[in-house]
Amino acid sequence: MLLVGAALLRWEGATEAQDVQALLSKVRSKIERVNDYSADARLKIDVSFMKVPESSVVVYFRKPDAFRIKKEGGISILPKGGVTVSLNSLLATGNFAAIDAGTEPYEGVLLHVVKLVPLKDLGDIVLTTLYINDKTLLVSKAVTTTRNNGTYEIALEYGKYADWALPDKAVFTFNTSGYTLPKGLALEYDQGEKAPAPKTPSDGKGMIILTYSRYVINKGLPADAFK
Repeated sequence: MLLVGAALLRWEGATEAQDVQALLSKVRSKIERVNDYSADARLKIDVSFMKVPESSVVVYFRKPDAFRIKKEGGISILPKGGVTVSLNSLLATGNFAAIDAGTEPYEGVLLHVVKLVPLKDLGDIVLTTLYINDKTLLVSKAVTTTRNNGTYEIALEYGKYADWALPDKAVFTFNTSGYTLPKGLALEYDQGEKAPAPKTPSDGKGMIILTYSRYVINKGLPADAFK
C-alpha cells in the first residue's frame, strides 16, 4: 500500500509538472509573437526621496531582452536585469525549474501561481513568481526576489494590445528602505537637466508607473533606439 501511495504521489507530481510546463509554453508562445516594439507612454516615478515630474516617454523593446525608455532631453531608464527583462529572458531560454503553487485570487480573478527557480546563474535573481490568467494566458503580476536588492513586483493591466501580451499599464513596486532605487533601474540625467539633490529614503514602497497609449509592433526599430 505504501509503495502504491508513493507511486501515486510521483505520478501526480509528474502530471502537475507537465501541466505547468504546458501553461508556460502557451504563455511563452504568446509573448514571443512580439519581436520588437516602440510605444508612446506616460512615465510617473513615485519615490519619496526623488522629485521627478511625470513625463511623456518612448519605450523600445527588441527580443530577447533589449529594453529602453527615453524622454527627449530628460531621463533615460535602463533596466539591467530588471523584472521585465528577466521575465522575457527566463521564459525564452527555459533555464528554470517551474513549480506549480496552486491558485490565488487577484483583482477579483483566480490566477494560477507558478514559481520559477533559475537552474543557472542568471545574475541577481533567486526566484520569480508569476500570477497567470489561465484563460487569457497573460501574466497579471510578477514578483522577483533577488540576492542583493530585495523584492520587486510588477502589476500589469491589459486592454487594446492584450492579444500581443502587451500591457496598457505597468506598475513596478519596490522597497525604498535602505537604498535609493533597485539596482536594475539606473536613472540618468542629461547635461541639460540638473539631477535633484538626494534625500534620505524613508521606509515604504516606491513605484514606477508606465501608462501606454500606443504600440508599434514588429515594424523594426531605429538604429539609435538603444543608445
